[in-house]
Amino acid sequence: MPSFIDDFCPFHDNAWINASSIGAMPKAAYEAAQEVIKWNTKPYKISETVFADIPQNLKIALGKLIGAPAKEIILGNSASYGLHLWANGIPLQKGDEVLLVKGDFPATILPWVYLRKKGIRVHEIKPKAGYLQPTDLLDALSDSTRILCATWVDSFAGFKLDAHALGKVCQDHKVLFLLNVTQGLGAIPFDVSKMPIDGITCKGYKWLCGTYDSGFAWMKPEHINHLEYNQAYWIPMQGDRELDKIRDYQILTDLGAAQYDVFGTANLFNFAPWIESVKLFLKHGIHNIEKHNNQLVNQFINGLNTTKYDIYSPLKGEERSAIILISHKQPERNKSIFKLLQEENVFISFREGLLRFSPHLYNTHADIDKALDILNALE
Repeated sequence: MPSFIDDFCPFHDNAWINASSIGAMPKAAYEAAQEVIKWNTKPYKISETVFADIPQNLKIALGKLIGAPAKEIILGNSASYGLHLWANGIPLQKGDEVLLVKGDFPATILPWVYLRKKGIRVHEIKPKAGYLQPTDLLDALSDSTRILCATWVDSFAGFKLDAHALGKVCQDHKVLFLLNVTQGLGAIPFDVSKMPIDGITCKGYKWLCGTYDSGFAWMKPEHINHLEYNQAYWIPMQGDRELDKIRDYQILTDLGAAQYDVFGTANLFNFAPWIESVKLFLKHGIHNIEKHNNQLVNQFINGLNTTKYDIYSPLKGEERSAIILISHKQPERNKSIFKLLQEENVFISFREGLLRFSPHLYNTHADIDKALDILNALE
């Protein structure tokens, strides 16, 4: 199994199996953050070019990651940034319908709920098998359906949607397909140029190992150009002009995705380190990282004593991700097991009464063995 551990700072016998909450910062990203701090202690060393170079370099790296041109990347500060851009910017009329998935993560649900005040129909599909499948979508579609917005990898069960199959249904019925890819991108390959999809949004600090206040979105250019969203941030509106013409007010209408970048794109403390994290993923290749993570997931599933625990996530198949949720046969013990793992320096998440494990490229077989030893030793 390839090892990526040398790209990260030492964990000192701590097993952080919790990428679904927050990813570890690579060494190169840490060094970039330290460099930015130095710049701010000596601002006379900061070149004005970095304010344009850093966001542009981040767009280039993220574009390569998802198979899109840099000019189509929208820089944000969360996955919610893109979701709110869509919910507030996509032109909808009274009676139009937006489809969501019942039980989805709140960030993917809540921005659309407010549209009911405008007469938009917001319907939550209840999947028959626990996660959305094309048959569920076909049953829910109506003549008024305009949008399907869903989460690619489910935080609460680890199911991965068949984005290609769902996107094909949407494409055939002229429905926009928008996806929150936060819990998968960085662990699983996703190429927007090969997918029937209209937009994705993503946090940066989980599987992409960025800082907390980071994220991005992508949307097909033809849809970007039809957004009705009042955003005229002064920096992109400068175009290529020098800052000495800062009060020569103008509204540019041909900015494309750049028009909707988050305010403060020269977010040096967050974006400079994140560039290095994304470059690391590009260097190693997401397919190799996925293979590494799959081996750790297999090790965990095969090593867990299933006479003591139930596994709530897919055991195999295309719907499996790197997120595994389990429960002791006596569910009331899960909270104490979670605390015991913490005491033994094994860090995971506790979600809706279940124990959530999410190994990533910085984890090793030893991390999984340590967790299994603790779990399997319990009665």
